[in-house]
Amino acid sequence: MAIPSFDTGRRQQQSINPRILVLEIRDRACVEDPPIGWVIVEREEVYKRDPSGKICEASIRLSYQRITTRASSFENGHGEFNGSYSSHFNAVSLTSSSMSNGSVYLSLPELNGQRIGTYLMNVIVEWVQQWPDASVNSIQLLSGQARGDNKARRNRFYEQFGLIFDYHDSAQREGSSRPMLVQGLSVVETWQENIFEHRMFGYLAEQLSEAESAQLKLGTLNHAFADLLAEQKKAEARPLRWAVRRLYGQHSGAVIAGGALAIFASLLCFKMG
Repeated sequence: MAIPSFDTGRRQQQSINPRILVLEIRDRACVEDPPIGWVIVEREEVYKRDPSGKICEASIRLSYQRITTRASSFENGHGEFNGSYSSHFNAVSLTSSSMSNGSVYLSLPELNGQRIGTYLMNVIVEWVQQWPDASVNSIQLLSGQARGDNKARRNRFYEQFGLIFDYHDSAQREGSSRPMLVQGLSVVETWQENIFEHRMFGYLAEQLSEAESAQLKLGTLNHAFADLLAEQKKAEARPLRWAVRRLYGQHSGAVIAGGALAIFASLLCFKMG
């Protein structure tokens, strides 16, 4: 493949998705309806090795951006999710590019609740499976993140991956995830119900196909419009002749049939006479 970022990659002898994908987002409540959004995602993985070749540090960054038209009223949201691994601590972070505390924030306001965050976090959870015996850094939930129904959604978001929290208050606004190993994390596939991955070349080919189809339809409409315009000019130049031609064109069958009947009647009368 001429563009490596668009082609299938490999990680530890296993085939993995291309670095760049396009996500087709459908409303989770109306999956059969047309897509409600398109998001491009780029995955970047960095590995540092010691002299023996063993991985000592690694990080993953998922950059995302919504694809919109120039005239779209939707916000062109973008952001990133990060994860990391350290052999020194034998630990992974699901929210940071280092062992320091991190956070997760999805900046796609018109697409909230459509499992995009679940998709991105699941990619990170799958990535850290390379180190099943590493511990998972504790995730801190802050009360400032718990506004309205966002609190329950935030808590469910993390818990679906197998994280268990000790909450610091009865309303579950603040808390810390319990110690656990990577092998205890859960891979989540619910996003597959309304999110569909497309390779970049496939997505671009589909857009080109739709553009060509639209051009053909536009050409047909332009041709029909030109014919109508020419007909209008004829009508304006010689309205009486145009009207007669139109009437004849619309009723020519009846005129011919009437003429034939008249001739037949004349012949019949002639014979009878």
